[in-house]
Amino acid sequence: MRQHSRIIIRSIFRIKVSNRRNDKLVGYVGDLSEHGLRLVGDTLLEVGSTLELRIRMRDKDGQMRHADVDVKCLWARENAQTGHFEAGLSLVLPSVSYSELIRDMRATRGVREES
Repeated sequence: MRQHSRIIIRSIFRIKVSNRRNDKLVGYVGDLSEHGLRLVGDTLLEVGSTLELRIRMRDKDGQMRHADVDVKCLWARENAQTGHFEAGLSLVLPSVSYSELIRDMRATRGVREES
């Protein structure tokens, strides 16, 4: 059972995730919460690895937003239905820009904030 309410992304291509060091695309956000996200991509991540990522998306006004996060891979597997690899990532350090992104997405969707 999940501990935190997640925001499900209807189009996985809406929110891009790249490596902060080289700007290489790592994948896309499948869902996210205040404490982490599910990454969908073409490469299987190593469980236990720590990553420095940049999350990018356009907001409802068409403005590009980004949030830098340091995450740890908790689990990784291939989705047999889609052929993509999925990974559960947990925030290692708090990120103000990530917290603001989540808060704004919840407000836009009319979803309550977590306590």
